[in-house]
Amino acid sequence: MLQDFREQKNSPLIAILFGIIILVFVLMFGLPSARDSCVSQTNVNMATVNGEKIGHELTRSMIMRYYGSDVFGTQRYPVAIRQTTEGIATLYLLADEAKKAGLRVSDEELADYIQNWEAGNPDVRQLGFLFKNQFLQRSYENALSGIQMSSQTYEAYKRKELLARKYLLLMESSINVSDESLWQDYAMANATASIEAIRLTPNDISATLPPLEEAEVSAFESTGAADIKKYYDEHIRDYTTPAKAQLQQITIQKDISKLTNPGAKTDKTYQPNNRFNIASAAVNEKPAEFDQAFDDYDETDYKDTKGVSILSDISQMDENLQAAMEGKNIGEIFTAELSNRYVIAKLLNKTDTVVQPLDEVKHEIARKILEDRRIQKRTEEAASNIIAQVQAGKSLEDALNETLYANVLAEQPMMAVDSNSDSDDDAQSDDDAQSDDDAQSDDDAQSENDNENTENAENDETSDASPDPVMVAVPTELPIIPESSRVSVQSAEDILTNSGFISGINVISDDLARDIRNSAPGTILSKPYKVGTDTIIAKVVSKKEASHDVFMTELDALRNEAIQKKSLRLIGDIDGILTLNGEYGVWVEQIRANAKASGIFTVNENYMAQMTAKYADSKRR
Repeated sequence: MLQDFREQKNSPLIAILFGIIILVFVLMFGLPSARDSCVSQTNVNMATVNGEKIGHELTRSMIMRYYGSDVFGTQRYPVAIRQTTEGIATLYLLADEAKKAGLRVSDEELADYIQNWEAGNPDVRQLGFLFKNQFLQRSYENALSGIQMSSQTYEAYKRKELLARKYLLLMESSINVSDESLWQDYAMANATASIEAIRLTPNDISATLPPLEEAEVSAFESTGAADIKKYYDEHIRDYTTPAKAQLQQITIQKDISKLTNPGAKTDKTYQPNNRFNIASAAVNEKPAEFDQAFDDYDETDYKDTKGVSILSDISQMDENLQAAMEGKNIGEIFTAELSNRYVIAKLLNKTDTVVQPLDEVKHEIARKILEDRRIQKRTEEAASNIIAQVQAGKSLEDALNETLYANVLAEQPMMAVDSNSDSDDDAQSDDDAQSDDDAQSDDDAQSENDNENTENAENDETSDASPDPVMVAVPTELPIIPESSRVSVQSAEDILTNSGFISGINVISDDLARDIRNSAPGTILSKPYKVGTDTIIAKVVSKKEASHDVFMTELDALRNEAIQKKSLRLIGDIDGILTLNGEYGVWVEQIRANAKASGIFTVNENYMAQMTAKYADSKRR
């Protein structure tokens, strides 16, 4: 057949046939892709550095090298093209700086760099220049062909890369840190202190205060009306019951791995959107049979509840579910697409947002404000007195007990009461009521009783005169706080104070850590520290300086670590710079900024803007 085509190549019939074939290919495979259009733009200059142009062909090849070919035609392309272009340009700038510094790359060095991965070029292994661990020219050329780059272009680029590498290493070698600065950092990081501390919580303080009088609270409702209104407005969420909804949901999983308990009619071979459409159509056809549709199509493990949720806060639900539910009445069915699933939902119940009126809660707020103010005032007084007493020579524990618990009882006071006291009173009452008729019989019995009493006394001289007394509580206005419930002094030894976390008392406070560092042993810190709602009072008991001998054994490692950190700050990650994806340090950024400001380095911003707009439009569509 091919021979027939050759013999009749000028025939009109053949031309028509070829036209049909081309049309079929276009219809089947489409027009050239975004990637193909990018590949064809070999005449576009992406940037200029010192008059040297960086063409689209080089940039495209480097994108393929570091991002892969899949990035072309996607929304990641504008980011990739800019980062790659600016990375190449930065490399060119560093190569120029290397030349100014007198650095050169010989042909032998370049050949070794390209052929020997130990020389620092990662492409040797990552692109596959080796065959049986030996450099092979054919493997080299095939690898470059895979990223659509000629060996001449690659070698010219690698010469600049090697120059840039030399310059970056030269910059790194110029970084130094003094032993003195290392020791200062080490001494601060490894000095420790032992402390004593008191943490006063609002509850600790509140327990020492007598209850608020209702009359005081009621009076404040009038005098503090503005403060009450302000508190109410600032804490309105505390007095708001949010809108809630109860749903029955049929879930269609997007992730096939989560489809562990499919519905009776769920077919795993269908795509998620197709399974959703099938289930949705079934519900729309027979909305009254929602329970049956749940059994047929739901793809969760919650079969026993039939997808019925509790009455839940609507604001905490997925935003897409909230939007789909808006305006729906009880009993209505709606659908929503979430990030990981499709939902077919029936609204079973719904409540509106309810805000308690100020009048209903103003007494509660008045009490809260007054209580907070009392606690704050008492805390400040207690902290000030404790610090003053410790400064005067008392221990922290004694100062705490004599200040916060000075007028506080450890247990309920009790009083002994005679158990016969009540019966004596009753007896007196009975005597007063005794009739005159019984008087004579009492006289007659007196003689007999006296005889009996005398005999009993003789027989039992050791008998008790009365039973044990009864103990009853004595009313008191003083607070009663058992010893076990009181706040106590906490001790913490050998804590590091080079960060804001104070171990032993579990407090994060940069101010407290700093003042512990700067205070002498045996001194109480001159002020209390607010940490959240708590108040901390601390005393420095002892301090231990870092060991200079230990420092000397770790000096080399500390120096290398410090140089590495300083290098990252001043230069950036060298490997990252060379692979066009690194964060630049201060020095490299300055070289780039100076080059841009002077016009030595320019980027084709028109092209970048076109690509950004193009892919932004495609995303909207």
